[in-house]
Amino acid sequence: MDWSRFSFNYRLQLSGMMSFLVRIEGRKEAAMSLLLPSEWKEQLDVLNRIRTVHGSTALEGNPLSESQIADFLGGKAGLDSEGREFRQVLNADTAQNWVRSRFGPDRPPISAQDILHMHALMTRLSDEADNIPGGLRTHGVRVGTVELGGVHLGAPHEDLPRLMSEFVEFVNSRMLRSEHPVVRALLAHFFLVTIHPFGDGNGRVSRLVEAAILYEGGYSVYGFYGLSNYFYRNGDEYKRRLQECRRVQPFDLSPFVEFGLRGFEAELRGINRFIKTKLNRLVYRDTLNRGLSMRVSQRRHLLNVREYSLLSFLLAETEPTDPFSKHPSTRIRLTDLVNSPYVRGAYRDVTTRTFIREIRRLAELGFVTLADDPESGHEFIEIDFRAIEIDFEEVAPH
Repeated sequence: MDWSRFSFNYRLQLSGMMSFLVRIEGRKEAAMSLLLPSEWKEQLDVLNRIRTVHGSTALEGNPLSESQIADFLGGKAGLDSEGREFRQVLNADTAQNWVRSRFGPDRPPISAQDILHMHALMTRLSDEADNIPGGLRTHGVRVGTVELGGVHLGAPHEDLPRLMSEFVEFVNSRMLRSEHPVVRALLAHFFLVTIHPFGDGNGRVSRLVEAAILYEGGYSVYGFYGLSNYFYRNGDEYKRRLQECRRVQPFDLSPFVEFGLRGFEAELRGINRFIKTKLNRLVYRDTLNRGLSMRVSQRRHLLNVREYSLLSFLLAETEPTDPFSKHPSTRIRLTDLVNSPYVRGAYRDVTTRTFIREIRRLAELGFVTLADDPESGHEFIEIDFRAIEIDFEEVAPH
C-alpha cells in the first residue's frame, strides 16, 4: 500500500450486513436477560478467557493447545512457566484481565498510553527480538505472504508517533462512535494492525484494542470480549480479508467488517447454546425426578429406580466435550452401552433382553431416542430433551 496516501478515511456498505447486527443484538439480549447461577457465569468466563488466549496466541504461532492453556492458567504443576510459549499465554491472560478492569461503558475512552501499556503487558519477557515492550518500533516491517493475499508494509517507523496519536483521535471521534460498537471495534482493529506500530505483538494488541472497545460498548457477555478464537479458527480468511481491504485507498472495509460481524454473531450463538444446554440438562434432571416420583399404579412409578439411574448416567455421559456445541447431547452406540461397566453392574441381575426392553420403553416414553446409522450399521442412543415437555398424565397408563 502507498503510505503517502494513507488516511483514516474508509468506505463501508453496512446495508447488506444489517441482518448480522440484528441477530447480534438479539443474541446478546437473550444471553444477558437471563439470571444464571454464579457457577455457570464463572464457567463461561473461564472458558471464554481460555479460548480468547488460545486464539490470539495461536494466530501468532504459539503451539499450545486449549487444554494445555487451561492446565497452565489453572495452576497445574509441572508446566514450564518460564518457557516462551507459556510466558506468551501468561502475558495474554494478564493483559486481558487488565482490559476487563480498565474499560467499560462509564470509563474513560482508550488512549495512546493504554495501547502502549497493552503492548507492554502482552510482550514482556517473551517477544523481545526487534521489539520493545511498550515502545513503538524503530525499523521497517513486512508481514504477510503472497498465498494469503500479499505482503503488507507497515507504516514508516518515523511516522508512528503521529499516526498513533491520530489513530486514538479517530477511534474516539464522534464519527466512529456513531457506528455500532462491534463495527467500531472491528474498524479500530483493522487500522491498528495496518499501521503495525510494534516490533512484535501487533495482531495480539489489535485484538486487545478491539476487546477494549467491545467492553466500552457494553459487550462483556459473561466474560466474552473478543473475536480471537473465531479469527484463529478461520486464520487464513482473516489474513486474506485484512489484505483485501488494503488494496484500495480509501480502504473498502466491507469485506473485513462483514467477516467480523459473522464471527461475532457465531460466538454469541455459542454462548446461547451453552446456556440452553445447561438449562435443558437442569430441567431434564427435574423431569427425571418427577418421573421417579409419579405413581402410575399402586405398585409402579412411571420410572423405576433402575431406569432413573440409567437416564442419570446417560445424561452425564452424553454431555458434549465442546460446551458451545450446537448438539446438546452426544450419542452412544447401543452395543457400547450394553457392554459398559455401568450397565454390566446395574443390570447384573437381569438379562440383556430386559435391559434392551427397558431402553425401548424409555424411547417410547420420549426420554431417549434410538436411531440406526446406515453407514456403520449400528444403533445409537442419545438423550431426547423434548422429554422436558412430556405431559406425564397423557403417557401414563390408565
